[in-house]
Amino acid sequence: MTISRSRFRQNLNPPHDISTVWLRVWPQDLDINFHVNNGRYLTLMDIGRMDLLFRSGLAQNMRRHGWIPVLTGLNARYRRSLGLFARFALETEIVGWTQHSLFMEHRIMTATGELAVSAFVRAVVLKPGDGKEKVTTEDFFAPLGRLPSSPALPEACLLLLSPAERATMAVAA
Repeated sequence: MTISRSRFRQNLNPPHDISTVWLRVWPQDLDINFHVNNGRYLTLMDIGRMDLLFRSGLAQNMRRHGWIPVLTGLNARYRRSLGLFARFALETEIVGWTQHSLFMEHRIMTATGELAVSAFVRAVVLKPGDGKEKVTTEDFFAPLGRLPSSPALPEACLLLLSPAERATMAVAA
């Protein structure tokens, strides 16, 4: 549904634009406490990433090359519960990148504008084959033009890096 709707929505130009998708909580989203299951939030965040990728044209470029996006890390914070039939906005934006990793923030906002869940994810894009060769972020963003320097990564994203990667970033800075 998100993919087909994306054709009729305004194009996005990441990393500058934010995807916003309005959704509703359905019975299958709930856990035994009658609020959205923590694992279900992760599935909902997939919708935000797909909306961002399809509306920017990046998903079509990935398919053309046979590239495969893979999440490699997640840092989430749950603040408020969402109950049955609650309407909410899922905001997704690219907040930074390294040579091979892309970092996105997802925010799930209640209909009244309160933050319910925030999560930072780290993703890589793999080339076809044995799944070991990564696409550079420069190549990934190429259809959108020249990639500017990444903004400083939020602390929550830095936690998704290995100690060796953090040390390399510190030396480069």
